[in-house]
Amino acid sequence: MSEVHSPAIVYISPAELVVHPKLIEIYGENEVRPALEKSISEKGILESLKVSARTGVNVVLAGKCRLQIARQLGISAVKVEFVESSSPEEDLKLVLDFNLHREGGKTHYQKFHEGQYWESVLRPQAKERQRESARRLNESKYSNLNTSIDESNSQLNKGKPVIREVSENLRISVGSYHKGKKVFEYISQLRDLQKFKAVVALEAEFNRSIDAAYKFVCNQDICNQVIDLIEADEIGSISDGIAWMRNGDVCDGLRLRNPFRRFQIGQVYQFKERLRTELEIVGRVIGITNEFVVFGLRNLVNMNLEIVNLRPRQIDAELQDEPSAEQRARILHLMEKFRDVFPVQVSLAELLKLPNLTDKEEVLLRMYESDVFEKTWEDYKSQMQAMEMSTNRKKDNIRAA
Repeated sequence: MSEVHSPAIVYISPAELVVHPKLIEIYGENEVRPALEKSISEKGILESLKVSARTGVNVVLAGKCRLQIARQLGISAVKVEFVESSSPEEDLKLVLDFNLHREGGKTHYQKFHEGQYWESVLRPQAKERQRESARRLNESKYSNLNTSIDESNSQLNKGKPVIREVSENLRISVGSYHKGKKVFEYISQLRDLQKFKAVVALEAEFNRSIDAAYKFVCNQDICNQVIDLIEADEIGSISDGIAWMRNGDVCDGLRLRNPFRRFQIGQVYQFKERLRTELEIVGRVIGITNEFVVFGLRNLVNMNLEIVNLRPRQIDAELQDEPSAEQRARILHLMEKFRDVFPVQVSLAELLKLPNLTDKEEVLLRMYESDVFEKTWEDYKSQMQAMEMSTNRKKDNIRAA
């Protein structure tokens, strides 16, 4: 059995170390760990790297990120603890054992990489337990029946079901493990088919949500079409693909161009019919999500801004020339001028969401542009600075006392 040497820690140049390929396969070649990098730059490497020298080469079994950061920072020697191992299988077991509760968090994809290994280790053990239970049952067939039943139950209860043990190792529920395993296997199939763009997109969705990725993979009709769209560079993510499938136009069973492409934030559209009787017929695009185009429209009853979310297929409107170009330029200039005045920023930002301004709003804009407002604001800032200086002096006097 593999074991760790307890004697002294040694220091070795990073150039003399190579990383076990399984660490790269599971966790990637270059990970971004800013907290760990900050700690190492300030305090050095506190925990030693675990290294096997079984083949005559110093192979890192735990500490890939620490080694990577040490190389980036130009550290000349890293703290190493050698471990004993007699085979490649023992090296692999140590890799998984050492990184089971790895700090810095793991993605779902990384966890299921580990789960694949744990299943390969635990299933033979479970089968051996079953064979042993059967053997003991056969040996006890001439003994007392109750004793036989008690003994067999005792043997069966010695081991947990494999899936439960693996999910506990990975710290996820059994249900999530079953779902995630299906997604992981599908990602592996995509990799075998060399659909690498789809692999990246589905892995990102998987890391975001096991449940969402599972539902996507189970819906083969949508899944296959979205994968094809990603591979064709029409979209870049699973969520964009699902939104497209929900909202895009269909011709002969095929999805047409991305329905969101024709919309840009800031554009003004005139609808062929009012969305509601109290709303103005023109609206400005103020946001675009995975599912909706977000419009800002004027409520003609109270003259307030109203937000409306529409799917592309619901938008029966024509693009208009910008009706407020000069006013928008003035608003953006004022936002830069008063960037440290939050209330002014908020009011100006709301004006940008409207398709056009009323006379009252134009008056407000001119007030912000006036020398009177600027003078008032400068006086206010001077008063605030004086109050702050006075407060600080009082604090200093209290501390001195």
